Amino acid sequence: MKKSLLALAAMGAFAGAAQAQSSVTVYGLIDMGLQSISTDTTTRASQLVTNVSVTDTGSNGRMSGSRLGFRGVEDLGGGTSAGFVLELGPDFTEQQNGINTGTRLGFLSLSNKEVGGLHVGRQVSTTKLVNDVYTAFGNANFVTGSVTGAGLSTTTVNQAAGTYVATSNAATQGGIGNANTGERISNLIRYTTPDLIPGLSASVGVYKNTSTSTAATSIASSIIVGDINGEGTDIGARFTRGAFDAAVGYTVYNTTNGLGTDMNNKNSIMSLGASYDAKVVKAFVAYNKRTYEVSTTANSEVRFTDITIGINAPLGNANLLLAYGSGNDDSATIKTDKRGIQVGAVYNFSKRTNIYAVYGNGNAESSSATITNSKVTATGTAVGVRHSF
Repeated sequence: MKKSLLALAAMGAFAGAAQAQSSVTVYGLIDMGLQSISTDTTTRASQLVTNVSVTDTGSNGRMSGSRLGFRGVEDLGGGTSAGFVLELGPDFTEQQNGINTGTRLGFLSLSNKEVGGLHVGRQVSTTKLVNDVYTAFGNANFVTGSVTGAGLSTTTVNQAAGTYVATSNAATQGGIGNANTGERISNLIRYTTPDLIPGLSASVGVYKNTSTSTAATSIASSIIVGDINGEGTDIGARFTRGAFDAAVGYTVYNTTNGLGTDMNNKNSIMSLGASYDAKVVKAFVAYNKRTYEVSTTANSEVRFTDITIGINAPLGNANLLLAYGSGNDDSATIKTDKRGIQVGAVYNFSKRTNIYAVYGNGNAESSSATITNSKVTATGTAVGVRHSF
């Protein structure tokens, strides 16, 4: 929705700069609903079973992250344009006066139809793009039943020992936290090509952060805190032809992985995805491979691989969604097998307003020298309403 006057008024202090734009767009999305998740953890050796059930009313962003954004573009002539994107992520469940918010995106761009584009600032990584575009549930925040990235796992990081071990009493995330997490990348300078051949384009980006981590005070615990990234590279390519669409993304970076202040650990993420739109149904497939260094000691790498297939079937004003995924986490000390399923339906009252209901079930089973066949099972449901503007 392009309403320049509304955008200028909303931006307040930015009004002077916004007046130079040939067009400014204000956009946003609010997603609110209810979510219920039940998690069972079983340690087979002792047959100990623990259950945790959580229900949230008014949950923020189960299917889509709520956002408020400003997008502008200025035509400089000769096929060249300048632009900006500033997108915030409000949390409407914040309990104090006001609304907590963080920066989802924030970058400037200079583009030419023949030469390509230069984009500077906080942007979506190529690996996140793959998982947003080539999975049936896209960038949904409802993760129960998903095995990609931070999927369900029975394992956690022992920072003091620099190892990846099984836990008997917690369903932890299946990934190691870091400042960018392969999702959105700050301080990124990216070049995007024009079409190299019809339908094929590529991008390459670099970033560097010379700061050090000072918040990693709980080194002996298995909670990763104060983690930041040093320098990294993000590259990708996308090919679109008719009903077929495919992309590849690769991100590699140095990080602390929560271990002290030195950015000596090297992480890498590779993602492949494709979709085919047959009109009556759209099919998706996405593959991810992540390699993290828990520490710089020998045999400390943790490898995550996963594949997810899914469909989106339009039925009148409704869309039916189905996704199935499987994967594994593998290190020198433990192996975890994961699988999950997600089912959902979206009913569109209009182009801007819809309601949704989703169900997910996932389980992860780990084996190691210390704990044999530790298993976590999670079942969750969510219903909600979304409105975009």
